[in-house]
This record gives sequence, C-alpha cells and structure tokens, in this order.
Amino acid sequence: MVELGGESAEGQIRAAIQRHKRTGYVFARSKTKPPSSMTMDAARPFYRLGSVRFIGPVPRADFERFLETKFVERRFKVQGAAIGRILDLAEEVPYNVQMLANACWANLRDRAEDKIPSLTEQVVTQSLELLVRQYDPFYTQVWTALTSIQQKTLLAVIEEQGVNLQSMNVIHKLGRGPSTVRRSLGALFDKNVLREEEKDGGIRMRFEDPFFAQWIRRFAVSSR
Repeated sequence: MVELGGESAEGQIRAAIQRHKRTGYVFARSKTKPPSSMTMDAARPFYRLGSVRFIGPVPRADFERFLETKFVERRFKVQGAAIGRILDLAEEVPYNVQMLANACWANLRDRAEDKIPSLTEQVVTQSLELLVRQYDPFYTQVWTALTSIQQKTLLAVIEEQGVNLQSMNVIHKLGRGPSTVRRSLGALFDKNVLREEEKDGGIRMRFEDPFFAQWIRRFAVSSR
C-alpha cells in the first residue's frame, strides 16, 4: 500500500484507524525494511504506533518433521539427511522449500522401477539440478542484465556467505572502491536480487531466490 500510494496513503490509513475501537490491524511483509522504517521514522504517520514483531524462519525441527510426514504419507521412504538437504539448499525459505520438495516428489513418483522409492540426498541434488535448469532462461536473463560489478558482487556474496562484504579484503578482490561496492549492493537490493537479514547487530546479504545462487554456482562461475 505504501509503495503504491506513498506516505500520503499512510496518513489516510492512520486517520481511518484512529476512528476504529474494536478492530485490530496487522501490517505484514516478508521484507523487514519497509515496516521498520514505517514505524521507526518520527516523521511518518505510524511512528511508534502498535508493536513491531519480526517473525523468524520456521523452526527447523518442525519443518523437517512436516516434510518427512508428507513424504511418508505418499508411501515414500526417507533416508538419512535428505530432508535436511532440502532445507539447506532452499535456505529454509518456505516458497523455495516447497518448490524443491515438490520437485523431489515428482522425481520419486516417476521412478516406476522402484517398488518403494526412497528420498535420498542424491535425489534431492538431482531434483535441484532439474529445477535450476528449468529456470535457466529466466536466470540467464537476470544475470545478463546486471553490470559487471554487480555480477562480481553476487559472486562475492556467495563466496563470503553474505557477510563483511565491504571489508577491505572483499573490496580488493572486486577491484573497485568502497563507494562502488556499496552502490552495487544497493542496486541489487533494489532489483530484489538480494535482501538484508538483520541479526545480532549485524547485516547479512542473502539471495531473494536461493536457487539463483545455485544457478550462478553451476553456470556463471564455470563460464568465467
């Protein structure tokens, strides 16, 4: 609403909310930055109105138990750390977990030669490979639309696991000045390629789509 209507829309919503006595409102978004600036900026209508809550990832144990139950219900075996591998590769992003789990399910369903197909780490890896190749035209389009420094910045995000990206070591590897690296990170954030993860007083840059990072590892890095 704020992106479409601007801050004037915030004022209109605030004015309407103040007249309601028995209605609760929840403003939610997957990204943390817009809601926090909405409530922490003293110049904006929703400053300090209500409470701010950051919802972290789905508890891993619950996620693993849910996925394993669903595979077993479909009469598949689950071996070793296969479920954990799904969560790791999808970086526990629910949408991506769902995509990869579904790809694994389809992979097992098509194994007519197996009396009781088993979900293994190898099956998960194969399914990810199929997913990445399926989206190759889209990822290729996104990659080629980036500037050279933005591409190098994404490679640094992967190599450094999203932290200390403005350290002198990373800047030296990129061969550009600190301001250029900051602008590159900002542009990738604005393009919804990267997102910020705030934790323990620090910021980690993560891919909005973890599978894009997997595509870069397989195709962009090998072609350089």
